[in-house]
Amino acid sequence: MRHLGPVLLPLVLACSSGGGGGSDVIADSAADAAPETVADAPADAPAEAAAPAWGTCPADPLATKETLAGKAAYYDAIASRLHIHPQLKWIAHVRLKEGAAEKDATWEDVESWHTGENDGLWSGLYLASQAFRFAVTKSPESLANIKTLLEGEVARTRVTGVPGVFTRQYIPPAVPGIACPADKAHYVPDVEKDDNRWVQVREDGCVWTVDGATQEWRKSDHCGLDAYKGYCWLDNVSQDEYAGHMLALGAIWKLVDDPGVKATAADLLEQVGVHLMENDLSFVDWDGRVTEHGKMWATSFADTPGFLAVEAMDYLRMAAEASGRADLLAFYRDCLLQLGGEKKCLPQEDPKPYTDWLDHMLLYVGANGCKSNYNNFSMVMANIHTLIWYETDPAIRERVQQALDVGLMRPREANAVARRLIDQGNAWFNFIWASQKRVTAEDGPAYEAVEEGICALRQFPASKHQNAQDSMAKYAHWCDGRLDGTSETEFPIPVAEQCVATFLWWGDPYRRETCTEDPREVRQPCDYLLAYWMGRYYGFISEDL
Repeated sequence: MRHLGPVLLPLVLACSSGGGGGSDVIADSAADAAPETVADAPADAPAEAAAPAWGTCPADPLATKETLAGKAAYYDAIASRLHIHPQLKWIAHVRLKEGAAEKDATWEDVESWHTGENDGLWSGLYLASQAFRFAVTKSPESLANIKTLLEGEVARTRVTGVPGVFTRQYIPPAVPGIACPADKAHYVPDVEKDDNRWVQVREDGCVWTVDGATQEWRKSDHCGLDAYKGYCWLDNVSQDEYAGHMLALGAIWKLVDDPGVKATAADLLEQVGVHLMENDLSFVDWDGRVTEHGKMWATSFADTPGFLAVEAMDYLRMAAEASGRADLLAFYRDCLLQLGGEKKCLPQEDPKPYTDWLDHMLLYVGANGCKSNYNNFSMVMANIHTLIWYETDPAIRERVQQALDVGLMRPREANAVARRLIDQGNAWFNFIWASQKRVTAEDGPAYEAVEEGICALRQFPASKHQNAQDSMAKYAHWCDGRLDGTSETEFPIPVAEQCVATFLWWGDPYRRETCTEDPREVRQPCDYLLAYWMGRYYGFISEDL
């Protein structure tokens, strides 16, 4: 894909809303009065009838020989047979046993499972991909995947013993290729609550930790976890994980018409909303302490005010819609949005409509945006997609759409212009933008953004084993990155020349790096699948492309 210059065509939005089922709990917010987008088409209208004629990127010299549909079929198949262990119930990278081949390996051919503190995030993004896939295809396999991974979502909250609080990681007993940490140091609680610590669930169903002074195991009074005897799990959950969980649960509740699946998603969304409402927009862990990255009120300095406002609004809006609870709706409308007049609801900050904070995204950092944090970009993009998707009040929705436009995709600040998200060819970002932006006569569908996203998918490798790339040699240093020792290019590195990643669209496309070939290291494919199936659902990608 070519290096991307200024976007010259109007940018976009796209097709069917897919239908969420049920009536909107904000009864006085007529959906048909909301700012027009292609996503506002009737749920039963064919995507092709509502969407413009999107470009297909037919002649990209860096494209793989496979079709987009062919790659999706391969990645959907390998996800099910290799990357999801039936006892783990999340998706993971793997190291294959000696002699096993990616083309036909199953989870029984795994030497070791790669686990990490963001397991829930990546698993949530894969789960969201399957919700969009199900909406498009009604495939029994996608529904089976959803049910398996949703069991994992339930386990992630129940193992903590705190409704609405997920664990970062959990490890069940007796699964080959993965085990709880052996070193006692991992189980010593952190005094400042700014490091993640493992806990064990013993035969008594209680959480056990290690005393830092004596190195002896000690029993806590956090009990009742009998269903998870022998498990260990990592505490101090952060906003990163919730971005994946909530995108998945919001997509499932909107798109999956299986009654049991929909009810489970609604229950988890409700738990999160109630937890935030009852804890002043904080995530309070099993030990009664607020997690390090669990402060979600706009003025908490846990992130920028705009970032936190989108996050809090999104989670409460989805929880109110899915649960139908009047108290959650009132908290969203009267506390976060101050729609009933000035009302102090949060003891830690003065009353102010959270829509007023949306102008303060402040996510482009450093000269030419070189110090920007792509974790933050990605979290906000995931959250803003579902917030616009769920919100039907015209004025609120338009304010959030404006934040998506000038706060994220097309910023106007001097330090951001050189690295606007709209110019980076990020398929996932572009499809979020194209599906949720406000379409007007002056600023129509995002033709170029969609086609650039399709180009990125065409370049996406046909296998996610660790590949050999060297952008350090191919591209010159232009600026220092956010992290010490990282080097950035002037223009985005084409997808075809990047190292495979956990979730390609989450990373910094300007970062120079080197990676070596290793066919036994195979990463799970949630990045390709989420962008592809969102593109299919919104009508950007045809079935035969």
